[in-house]
Amino acid sequence: MKLIYFRRKKIRIELYCSWSKQTKLEKSVRLLRVLGQRLNVRMSTGSPGVLVQRINYASGKNEWKMMPEDYDYTQELARAAFADMLHDEERNRLYREGLVAAIRKIKERGDTVRVLDIGTGTGLLSMMAAVEGVDSIVACEEFRPMAECAARVVEENGFKDHIKIIRKRSTELTVGPGCDLEERANILVTEVFDTELIGEGAIGTYNHANQELLSQDRIVVPGIARMFAQAVSCKKASEWSRLRSIELDPVKKAKRRSTGGGGSGDTEQGGRIHIEDNHTINNLMLHDVQLSELDETLFTPLSPPTQVFHFDLACRSAPIPTKETTQNRFEAINSGECTAVFMWWDCFTDPDNQILLSCAPKWIHHDPKNMPWRDHWMQAIYYPQSEIKVTKGDSLLLTSNHDEYSLTFDVNHENTTPLAVPHVDLPMCRTRLGAVNNQYKNNQYTQAILQILSERSPSRILALSDQSLLGLTVAKLSSARVTVVQENSRMKDILFNIAQKNDLVDRLEFVSDLEEVSGEYDLVVADPFYSVSVLPWHNLLFWFQTNFLKDKGIVTDSTCILPGAFKLWVLPVHYQHVWKIRAPLYNIQGFDMKHFDKIIEKACENCDNNVEPQPLWEYTSIALGHPLQVARFNLSEQIPEKSCLFTGQIQVEDHQHDLNGLAVWCEWTLVPGITTSSGPTRTPCIGEKVHWTMDSKQGVHFFKTPNRTTSAIEYDICFNRSDGDFVFNFVI
Repeated sequence: MKLIYFRRKKIRIELYCSWSKQTKLEKSVRLLRVLGQRLNVRMSTGSPGVLVQRINYASGKNEWKMMPEDYDYTQELARAAFADMLHDEERNRLYREGLVAAIRKIKERGDTVRVLDIGTGTGLLSMMAAVEGVDSIVACEEFRPMAECAARVVEENGFKDHIKIIRKRSTELTVGPGCDLEERANILVTEVFDTELIGEGAIGTYNHANQELLSQDRIVVPGIARMFAQAVSCKKASEWSRLRSIELDPVKKAKRRSTGGGGSGDTEQGGRIHIEDNHTINNLMLHDVQLSELDETLFTPLSPPTQVFHFDLACRSAPIPTKETTQNRFEAINSGECTAVFMWWDCFTDPDNQILLSCAPKWIHHDPKNMPWRDHWMQAIYYPQSEIKVTKGDSLLLTSNHDEYSLTFDVNHENTTPLAVPHVDLPMCRTRLGAVNNQYKNNQYTQAILQILSERSPSRILALSDQSLLGLTVAKLSSARVTVVQENSRMKDILFNIAQKNDLVDRLEFVSDLEEVSGEYDLVVADPFYSVSVLPWHNLLFWFQTNFLKDKGIVTDSTCILPGAFKLWVLPVHYQHVWKIRAPLYNIQGFDMKHFDKIIEKACENCDNNVEPQPLWEYTSIALGHPLQVARFNLSEQIPEKSCLFTGQIQVEDHQHDLNGLAVWCEWTLVPGITTSSGPTRTPCIGEKVHWTMDSKQGVHFFKTPNRTTSAIEYDICFNRSDGDFVFNFVI
């Protein structure tokens, strides 16, 4: 079992488990890379280093690059972003208060105080114990770079002789004279939680520690954890969970009114692509979000917040169950369709259960005016087996399950037997599913396609990009023969079955690779998305594909390309909180963290691009200037033989907020006047919050030093033809 890091929290991967814990596209790419590194691949020449697998966005294929031997660790260290967790001042303070209370209670009993710190990280919790004058402290850390960091931080703060650091996981610790622990500890302080509370293996860690490493009179910090759930009606959540029918009528009718009649495909359009409600993403796939950033107009509570699990982390009466089911009955407080269950947890850090650390969203938080911002613990959305209709006052049953690592929830009417509906598991991430379900975007595409069909009568159409229903849409809107390129065999089968149910099979041909495409095409369409892409502009792979087809004579000068143009945009912003994931700590709770800052900064410089993907709808940002188009490509033209350099200045007009970053996104012009965007959903206003699309990530650049006086940012942005990616350089 290996710990690897995504989105600033640890995700535990078991080689024998499914990919259900991997909810973000880049997690899949990252996992492949880490597994490749773990094979200890070396160049046949015997050169030192490790071969790292990387995606070439010009080809969509994996390539290998030689990196230093410690690349694996520095990459993990950079991405772990422990700084985000350590910037959580409330967490630090409440853990310290709980630890001090536990130490005081042991001392009042007249006992020696023996502290065990599991997963010590930087050694912060151990140093908190050390200043209280405890008798012994053992801190274990299995992640080697952090164990080395902890040893240095502990030494620089003067606690080298007080804290014993063991470079092992806790389940490997030994107890007895001359062993890792001379005797069992009577205080355990640990933070092994994630958004799901138990996803990092907390149950196994606590059960083993209580049975093998701790005394009978132990105090555990924190000692109690509680999990809460709330059933809601949320259309947006449903779009992240189930594939929906694509409505064509709104745009069709507008087109008919504007043209005074039908287009080339009017007789067979039928108004929609019908999709049965059982096409879903596996409900074990964690969907972690910043629920406090979800506009409260987007959901309707159906149940009150309900405690569904209670965890005794000290295992007083018995070990924590590795499998557990609870059922909570409630009366629906509103009417709606139950599409999701929101989940969060809290814990008490002191022995008397008075110091509460809560991850609740703002609408139910016990202190909403002083809520901390944290990204290492968020909230999560879970999806019931079926979406039932609920009327206010209905008697309902919330069923909650957990195993050792995962959670599931379901909601049904009381005294009814849930129907076992077979589901079709979609090979998509939730963000991509949201984009496929986005009716506004689908309307834009439908309108653009109808415009092209009214201007020409293509007989052969080629549909590119992954995980897209656009080929079916084109077949529905026209009488042309449509070839759909879909590499994923599972997705290809799903598209074929949907085509069958919509009587489209006779117009469609499915192929798995561009090499299988032959003949000439009048129209090439794409909803640019590729499973290898991490940032929105990586989907320029579409441009490379059309150029490849031009070289083969399949796409000619007369072929219409949709989308026809690509634009790259940049916006200067003030990030309210997310900057903390890359910000130095300096001093935490009175402890010097300069060494930690130094190694994290070095790891990020060695491993990270300076523009990274983030779902900005979850992270408040204030516009400090107007959006600036910094690059544009005509996708009907040949890709330039050499790399393209774009230079200029980005104006900063708001000086009331710190300039601490830039947001970067792309826009696709389908036909003149009709576009889709991975950026703001409305024109940003200077000094106001930016509203971002929820169905795509954006690029984020952080400035190391915030600035409130600069009036412009210089940029040079290079589009590298060889790998299909941009290299960004921004200077204040």
